[in-house]
Amino acid sequence: MAVVTVWLLVFLIASADKDEFRAVGVIVFLFLVFLVIIPLIGFWIYSFVKAVRQHSKADRILLWFHIADLLILGGIVYLLNRPPMRCDAFIMAECYNGEPVFWMRNTVDRYRNMLPDSTRLVIEFDNDEMPQSDILSEFEMKQLKERLDYLSCIGIDVDNYPNSEYSTIRFRRIGMGMYSFRLYHHPLTRQQQDSINANECLIVYNDSTVFEFWGGVFGAQIFVGKDEFLKSRNKNQSNSKQ
Repeated sequence: MAVVTVWLLVFLIASADKDEFRAVGVIVFLFLVFLVIIPLIGFWIYSFVKAVRQHSKADRILLWFHIADLLILGGIVYLLNRPPMRCDAFIMAECYNGEPVFWMRNTVDRYRNMLPDSTRLVIEFDNDEMPQSDILSEFEMKQLKERLDYLSCIGIDVDNYPNSEYSTIRFRRIGMGMYSFRLYHHPLTRQQQDSINANECLIVYNDSTVFEFWGGVFGAQIFVGKDEFLKSRNKNQSNSKQ
């Protein structure tokens, strides 16, 4: 009982960690530990049933511990399903539609126009830490963070090279993976859209917006749930035409 309770408490603390990279690392370690303590789960269930059916002093004390474990488990489920710890194409579409479209493009245009010729600006905010920039002043950095916070995004990648095709708004980082919005500076042709969609890490959302996933150096280079999103979207488009 004590081992399971300690495991759940560590899992709860990791789930609440704002540093998602560290949190994911601890959670993966806990899943490996779980393989070792699986036999103890049977004893935990037996103890719970016994504590409910019998009413000795020891059983009542154990029952309170079991209730505490269940509450901790509920907290873990809630924390793991909070928005910053989850992402997919459906969530990106929900956060992109409407007013955010204007403000995302306004933001990339604003900071792209501020850049000296042939310059690139890459900024990612980690919680409340303010990164350093050789291009933006402290005041401009605060303004950028306010804009990104309003959009529920964490970073920006813009440049003003002559051959620049798109700017990027970084949406969410899950572990080593990064979900981003590619905002193209010109409408994409049907051939370009087909070519982009052939990449397993990219989803064409419209003729000037692409959802992007980058798995990091060691992560899987695939946009999980891409096929389901495209099927659902095509089905909705067919129904709307009817």
